[in-house]
Amino acid sequence: MSRVGILSALTAAAALVLGAGLASAQVTQAGGCRLVIETAADEWLLRYDPFDQDAAQQTFDLAVVNQGDAPCAARSRVDLRGEAFGLARVEGGGRLDYALVEERAGVEVTPRAGVSARRMGGRMLNLAPGERGLLRFSLATSVSEVVAAGRYTQHAVVNLETEDGQSLAERPVALTVEIPRVAVMGLKGEFQRSGGMATIDLGELKEGVRPLRTTLYVLSTSGYAVSVTSQNNGRLRQGASGWYISYGLSLGGQSVDLGGGGRLEVASRGPRFDDYPLTLTIGETAGKRAGDYRDILTFTVAAI
Repeated sequence: MSRVGILSALTAAAALVLGAGLASAQVTQAGGCRLVIETAADEWLLRYDPFDQDAAQQTFDLAVVNQGDAPCAARSRVDLRGEAFGLARVEGGGRLDYALVEERAGVEVTPRAGVSARRMGGRMLNLAPGERGLLRFSLATSVSEVVAAGRYTQHAVVNLETEDGQSLAERPVALTVEIPRVAVMGLKGEFQRSGGMATIDLGELKEGVRPLRTTLYVLSTSGYAVSVTSQNNGRLRQGASGWYISYGLSLGGQSVDLGGGGRLEVASRGPRFDDYPLTLTIGETAGKRAGDYRDILTFTVAAI
C-alpha cells in the first residue's frame, strides 16, 4: 500500500512453475550394469513472482542406484518426446522459456531442440555395483514482460544414457512454473515525493473540472481491483479547522466514490498494463476562508 499526499495520496498493495511428468522409472540393463532411479518428484514446481523476482531458480534431485553386478557410467539427457519446447499454460497463450542444468556435471541439458544436445567427454555418473548416487538439476526461468497468472508446464523425460547413447534408465517429470495473481501500481507524471508520500500541488483552487498531469498505472498478471479511500471523505480541509471544499475524483474517466470507499474492478484472464489519468472536479470555493487545503488519498490494488 502506498500513500500520496494531496492533494494526492496513493498506496499500492499488491497481491503473483516448471513441473510435469509422471510414472515410475524405467530400468534398462546394459551388460551387468542395471540402473534404477529410486526417488524423484513427479513434478518439479517453481513459483515465480515477476514483480518480486528478476528470475527464479530451484534445484531438484534424482536418486539413482546400480542394482547390477557391474559398474555403471551414465550421463543425463532430457527428451520432450515430440512436444514443442517451452512451458505451456493450460488456458492457452504463449510459452515460457526456461533453462535446465545438471549441477553435478556442470552442463546445461535444456531440450531446446526437443532433446538436450548429446555431449562427449566430461564428468559422468559412475556407480559401482550396489552404489547409490544423486543427480541434481536446477530449473530456472525469467520473463522480459508481464505474463498471465497460471501454471505453465512442460512434460519431459530425464534419460540416463551410456557414452554411446544407450538408455540405462529414464524418469518422466513435469516441469512447472507457477505465476500467481499479483498486481502492482504507481504514479507517473507531475508530482513530488517526500517521506514515501507523493504530493500533488493544485495551486490556486478554482471550481470545475481539473485534469491533473499525473497518471496512476497498474501492472497485473490477472484481473484486479483498485480501492480508493479519502481521509476527509472527498473534501479538502484547511488544516485542523472546520473549513472544507468538496471535490470528486475520476480514474481514466471513471468516477470514484470518495465518501463510501470507491472501487474500480477490471476482469481479465491475461496480463494488464493500464493507465488511469487522474482528474478532479473541484466544488464551490466562493466564501471559503483563504489558506491551504489538503486531503490524503490511499489507493490499494489487489489481483482478483
